[in-house]
Amino acid sequence: MSRVNIATTEQLLHVESCGEGIDVVLLHGWGMHGGYWQGMVDELKHRYRLHCIDLPGHGMSSYKGENTLEDFVHRIRQTIAHITDRPFYLIGWSLGGLLSQALALSASDQIKRLILIASSPCFVQRDGWQTGMAEAVLNGFADDLLQDYKLTLKRFLALQVRGSEKVQLGLRELKAQLFSRGEPDSQALSTGLSLLQQVDLRDAIFAIDMPVMLIGGEYDTLVPQTALPEMAALLPQATVHIIKGGSHAPFLSHPHELTPLIQVFFEDE
Repeated sequence: MSRVNIATTEQLLHVESCGEGIDVVLLHGWGMHGGYWQGMVDELKHRYRLHCIDLPGHGMSSYKGENTLEDFVHRIRQTIAHITDRPFYLIGWSLGGLLSQALALSASDQIKRLILIASSPCFVQRDGWQTGMAEAVLNGFADDLLQDYKLTLKRFLALQVRGSEKVQLGLRELKAQLFSRGEPDSQALSTGLSLLQQVDLRDAIFAIDMPVMLIGGEYDTLVPQTALPEMAALLPQATVHIIKGGSHAPFLSHPHELTPLIQVFFEDE
């Protein structure tokens, strides 16, 4: 993979790119990094030019004090502008999917199609939105971050594979990669968790006027499969696919089922 030289472009996020073809930008979930996409990258790199971005303070990306959704999106947009000046496809997982929705709202002319994996416009339960997580769950993670963020991340990993038919394999894979690019910035973790707790895009995403594919896992406890049809009803052009036996990271547990869906969706124009 090629890498952005962040030594000379300090405001840019770390990116690893490979493959040939139409550009595809991938945004990972909270506490993770772009390396988690590797299995899917290996399956797709013969058809697309893939760019895996480390979010601010995650992986090998620096943290510049971003504390709002707009701050995160701004640095992502700066980085994408450095990568390509052509329209691109966008894939976001979990928190990366929330950021992808905000990006689609602010840069709709650049994004051809959007895929959201195990993501939501609102991650917590609210009036009229009971498919989110109980607020106490995220509050607990926020409290635990102050005590032992490494243990908190590992607990969060366990939630991501709960119920999956490949739970032990998935958890080993998640844990093995967790600190492979160094430790995430503790303040970036706190900010990212705050975004999951506070951001609610339900009243905005009707303006995402592009084809969107929502992918969920049958056993996902963070974004239950029942949330996806409700989200699809808020989007003008959305389809839903549930991965049987999958949980919160179906691209890790079921890559051979996911990648054909992605290819068909991208190429059905």
